[in-house]
Order: sequence, then structure tokens, then C-alpha cells
Amino acid sequence: MLPAVAAASPGLSHLPRYHHLGRRFHLRRHRLLPAIPARLSCGATHARRLLLAGAFAKGEGSSGQDVDHSAGATNSGSAYLGLFVRLLGLDNDTRDREHAVCTLYQYSLGGRKSIDEIMQFPGCIVLIISLLKSESILACEAATGLLRNITSVHIYRKMAGESGAMEEIINLLCKSTITPKILEQCLCTIWNFSIDEKWRYKVLKSDVLMKIVGYLDEEDIQVKEAAGGIISNLALSSSSHGALVEVGVIPKLVHLLQTKEDDYKIIRKEAKSSLIQLATDDCYYSLIIEEGLVRVPLVGSAAYKAFKPLPHSWPSFPDGSKIQRSSHPSKYGATELLLGLSVNENDTKPDEAKINAMIGRSNQQFLARVGAIELDDQGQEESGSEKNDMYTILPWVDGVARLVLILGLEDVSAIKKAARAMGDASINEHMRTSFKEAGAVKPLLQLLKHKDVHVREAGAYALEKLCVRYFIFPYFKSLIKVIIPLNAL
Repeated sequence: MLPAVAAASPGLSHLPRYHHLGRRFHLRRHRLLPAIPARLSCGATHARRLLLAGAFAKGEGSSGQDVDHSAGATNSGSAYLGLFVRLLGLDNDTRDREHAVCTLYQYSLGGRKSIDEIMQFPGCIVLIISLLKSESILACEAATGLLRNITSVHIYRKMAGESGAMEEIINLLCKSTITPKILEQCLCTIWNFSIDEKWRYKVLKSDVLMKIVGYLDEEDIQVKEAAGGIISNLALSSSSHGALVEVGVIPKLVHLLQTKEDDYKIIRKEAKSSLIQLATDDCYYSLIIEEGLVRVPLVGSAAYKAFKPLPHSWPSFPDGSKIQRSSHPSKYGATELLLGLSVNENDTKPDEAKINAMIGRSNQQFLARVGAIELDDQGQEESGSEKNDMYTILPWVDGVARLVLILGLEDVSAIKKAARAMGDASINEHMRTSFKEAGAVKPLLQLLKHKDVHVREAGAYALEKLCVRYFIFPYFKSLIKVIIPLNAL
């Protein structure tokens, strides 16, 4: 999962006087124009950025567009940038270095073009990294923010990594005292690094992994998002799954996924992405199921158009068992409209499994009828990383009902995936009972006479997993009636 590469909001707006080599420079600062986050992944309007005494010309290129350096002409803006880069040198006064990195950080908020102009000076990345050890909080905040913006660009991310930026950021995170702003900038920088598999390995082998997982419990929403983004990227590498599970990431991700606040939209997305990747391993998928989640295939909203709700009739439980009437029809038809009047609570006492099955069926059938199924928090259709292998994660009540609903569709591929998913999820008595009460057995038996051999195999696989316990034995008679015609073919 790619992190949000937008630059951080400006937090350092001062620009004081500079002293260098006995010569006094007084750079008059213009008022800082409203900062526009640098969305490096797409085109944007012209970036407006800090103007120092008219030295920096307003950016002419749109965000995300590479700057052509072949012309070789050095404008006045580049000349002043060179001054600030030189002020980063270790032989300069501490306050001069602090002011220089603060100014460069503000300038980097202008977007890709501004970052390109900063990075045209050889060695500047090493000087920026050296300021991560500064005792000045302002200098450290600006350096981490500048590295965050620089590493959001692929070609500079590699340069920063080879210069030791990752190790210094990790060392900074391991300090006992760190400001919230530095913490956020460090995590976002690691988030950028974790896009590339090469740098994920360094995170896994460091002592910071447990800290990153622990930051999922932080109150700061920005810190949660950054930590979730790192974990989501780490989960893309199957070799990292064991390390993530060992530090207890699954319960934390499940908790975040089930949080309903609007501010948690990005976190829920990252948590779901991580859990889907971890669920590709059967062992870790079992742990996810134990936490109350089920993996469900995404079949596309178009497939649900084949769903036909049953006509209005006396209700029944999802497994097909009838709810017995306990009173005669009323004179004016109230019992037909208010069905609860015809049910005696003493005679009809559904257990918790039946109640959950009815709730799940009602939820999923309603979503299918109104065309809102498989939609994310933004109302957009959910999608996966690979077109032919897409899944989502749902609470088990909704997940079980969704899988049973898919079995009744016409899409052969969707039916096959749902049957396979049922078999994979039938790891314990609770899940097997849930599928039975949701009415999965009958459609699975019908799959055994499906014309597609792969669908028949998927149905048999699911039934095999469900047959572990006694409750499916009463269905063996129906099973034999289906199998005999197949053998006769």
C-alpha cells in the first residue's frame, strides 16, 4: 500500500537573521503563503511557496513533474538554495544550520519541483541526515520533515537510504524522549521507505518493529495512520508475516478495523489491507478467524444483480427450518403485517446462532437489493491488488451470510471462490455451526451436480470441512441422491 506522499503541513514559519563567516545577511521574509501539500503522485496546480526577498521565483511546473536540468542555467533561486545548503555544513554555527534546514524544509513543501532544486546539490542529503542528531528540537523536526518529503520521490529515496537515512531515523525513534512532531515525521519517512522491499527488510531486522506496532495504540491519529501504513507495506512481503504476528499485530489491526469513527477511515483501510495479506497464510488466517473476521471474495457489484429476493411469505430461519405459527390470523390482518404477533416466545426460542444467521442474512440481502454491497467507506467499489484474486475482510456474522449469498448467484467464478472460502473458514465448531445455521449446506450439496468441474470440487471441499462434526450427518441422505446421478454420467 502506497503511503500518502503529500508533504507535511508547515510547522516552522520563522526566518531570522543569518551570520556566516563574519558577514551579516538579513533576509527579509515575505509572509508565508498558504501551504499547498505536495501531492507527488499526480498533477496539481502551480505550487506557491515561500519567497525570500524575491530570490525564489514562483514554481512554473506542476506537482509530480520532473524538472529538466539539462539547460544548465542557474537562476537566482538556485543560487540562494546553494547558500542554504552550504549553511548546513558541520563547520557552521549551530543556529545557522538550524535556520538553514528550517528554510529548506519550508521550501520543500512546494512540491516535486522544489525538491528537485534542493537535491541538485551533491552531498546535501548527508548534511540533512547529520542534523537528525542535533540537540535543537527545531532543527531535528525540520530535518525529519525534509527527509520525509525527499523520500516521497523514488529516485531520492534510494539516495537517502544509501546515505544511512533509514538507520538514523530508526535510532531517533529508539530515543527515550521524542516530540510528537518528530515521531510523526520519522514514521512517515519509514512509511516512504517501506514502499520498496529492500528497505522493508531493514525495518524487520531492527529493534523498531515492536515500537511501530505499539504506535497503533497512540491517541494521535496521524501517528496511528503512519504506523498502520508501515505495517500495511511490510505485510506485502510474505517473509515478514511471521515477525508481524510475533509482535502481536493481529489483535491491534482487528480492533482498528472495527472502529467506526470517521477519522479512522485511512487507518481502517490500512488495517484491512494488512489483514488480507496476513490471511494468505493458513496459520495466520486461523488467528484472524479466532478474532472474529472472515475472508470473503470480491466478485464485483454486477454479479449481485442476479440476486432475486424471495417473495413475501411466512419467514423461516436461514437454514430452512420454519418458524411455527402460534395463533390464528387476526380479524383485520394485523398478524399478516406484524408477524411477531403470530409467534409465541415460549414456543419459539431461537438460539444465538440462529439469531446471528438471521441478522447477517438481513444485512447482506438488504445491501444486495439496494446495490450498496462491496462498497468502502467512501462509497466506492472495493478493489484488490490483483484483478483475479481479490478479497475483503468482514466480521464473521456478515462474512458467513455474504458467502452463502454468493452461492446463490449465477457467476461461476464467484460461486467457486465462495465455496473455497467456506472450506478455508471452517476451522472450528463455531464457524461450522455458523455456516450450517446460515443455510450453506443445501446450496453446497447442489454444487455437486454443477456442470463445471471446478465448482463441484470447491463444493466438495467445503462439505468435507463441514463434515468434521456430527451435525451434517442428517444431510447424508440428500448427499447420496446427488452423488449417484453424477457417477452414472
